[in-house]
Amino acid sequence: MSSHHDYIIEITAQHDAGKPFAPENGQPLRFKIGDAVIYTNDFGAQFHRHVTGFYRPAGPCGLYALGKRYLLDSTSPWMPVAESSLRPDGAA
Repeated sequence: MSSHHDYIIEITAQHDAGKPFAPENGQPLRFKIGDAVIYTNDFGAQFHRHVTGFYRPAGPCGLYALGKRYLLDSTSPWMPVAESSLRPDGAA
Protein backbone atom coordinates (compact mmCIF):
# COMPACT_ATOMS: atom_id res chain seq x y z
CA MET A 1 0.00 0.00 0.00
CA SER A 2 1.34 3.37 -0.91
CA SER A 3 -0.55 5.57 1.52
CA HIS A 4 -2.92 5.74 4.43
CA HIS A 5 -5.62 6.88 2.01
CA ASP A 6 -5.12 3.72 -0.07
CA TYR A 7 -5.37 1.63 3.10
CA ILE A 8 -8.69 3.27 4.03
CA ILE A 9 -10.05 2.61 0.54
CA GLU A 10 -8.97 -1.05 0.70
CA ILE A 11 -10.27 -1.78 4.20
CA THR A 12 -13.56 -0.02 3.41
CA ALA A 13 -13.96 -2.09 0.24
CA GLN A 14 -13.33 -5.29 2.23
CA HIS A 15 -15.97 -4.23 4.77
CA ASP A 16 -18.50 -3.36 2.10
CA ALA A 17 -17.96 -6.69 0.33
CA GLY A 18 -18.39 -8.86 3.42
CA LYS A 19 -20.31 -6.70 5.92
CA PRO A 20 -18.82 -8.68 8.81
CA PHE A 21 -20.00 -6.46 11.68
CA ALA A 22 -23.31 -5.53 13.25
CA PRO A 23 -25.58 -3.89 12.31
CA GLU A 24 -24.73 -4.22 8.60
CA ASN A 25 -24.58 -8.02 8.83
CA GLY A 26 -28.19 -8.15 9.99
CA GLN A 27 -27.33 -8.74 13.65
CA PRO A 28 -28.20 -6.19 16.33
CA LEU A 29 -25.51 -4.35 18.23
CA ARG A 30 -24.89 -6.12 21.53
CA PHE A 31 -24.78 -3.02 23.74
CA LYS A 32 -26.97 0.06 24.03
CA ILE A 33 -26.28 3.57 25.27
CA GLY A 34 -25.88 3.58 29.05
CA ASP A 35 -24.75 -0.04 29.34
CA ALA A 36 -21.90 -0.69 31.77
CA VAL A 37 -19.07 -2.50 30.00
CA ILE A 38 -15.52 -3.61 30.58
CA TYR A 39 -13.27 -2.41 27.78
CA THR A 40 -10.08 -4.40 27.13
CA ASN A 41 -7.50 -2.49 25.10
CA ASP A 42 -4.94 -3.96 22.70
CA PHE A 43 -2.46 -4.44 25.55
CA GLY A 44 -4.88 -6.37 27.77
CA ALA A 45 -5.60 -3.55 30.23
CA GLN A 46 -9.23 -3.46 31.34
CA PHE A 47 -11.36 -0.42 32.13
CA HIS A 48 -14.87 -0.07 33.55
CA ARG A 49 -16.81 2.22 31.20
CA HIS A 50 -20.29 3.08 29.94
CA VAL A 51 -21.47 3.23 26.34
CA THR A 52 -22.17 6.88 25.56
CA GLY A 53 -23.03 6.63 21.88
CA PHE A 54 -22.52 4.97 18.54
CA TYR A 55 -19.91 5.90 15.96
CA ARG A 56 -21.51 6.88 12.67
CA PRO A 57 -19.03 8.50 10.28
CA ALA A 58 -20.35 10.60 7.42
CA GLY A 59 -18.07 9.02 4.81
CA PRO A 60 -15.76 6.04 4.31
CA CYS A 61 -13.82 5.39 7.49
CA GLY A 62 -11.24 2.75 8.31
CA LEU A 63 -12.22 2.65 11.99
CA TYR A 64 -15.83 1.91 11.11
CA ALA A 65 -14.77 -0.65 8.49
CA LEU A 66 -12.79 -2.46 11.21
CA GLY A 67 -15.91 -2.84 13.35
CA LYS A 68 -15.46 0.06 15.74
CA ARG A 69 -19.03 1.06 16.60
CA TYR A 70 -19.10 2.21 20.24
CA LEU A 71 -18.18 5.44 21.98
CA LEU A 72 -17.32 5.20 25.68
CA ASP A 73 -16.94 7.57 28.62
CA SER A 74 -13.16 7.73 28.54
CA THR A 75 -10.33 10.22 28.18
CA SER A 76 -10.80 9.81 24.41
CA PRO A 77 -14.60 9.86 24.05
CA TRP A 78 -14.36 10.46 20.29
CA MET A 79 -12.36 7.25 19.63
CA PRO A 80 -14.65 4.33 18.78
CA VAL A 81 -14.02 0.80 20.01
CA ALA A 82 -15.03 -2.57 18.61
CA GLU A 83 -17.71 -4.77 20.13
CA SER A 84 -15.14 -7.55 20.39
CA SER A 85 -13.20 -5.48 22.95
CA LEU A 86 -16.25 -5.08 25.22
CA ARG A 87 -18.02 -7.34 27.66
CA PRO A 88 -20.86 -6.65 30.10
CA ASP A 89 -19.79 -5.24 33.46
CA GLY A 90 -21.69 -7.22 36.05
CA ALA A 91 -20.20 -5.20 38.91
CA ALA A 92 -21.87 -1.96 37.85
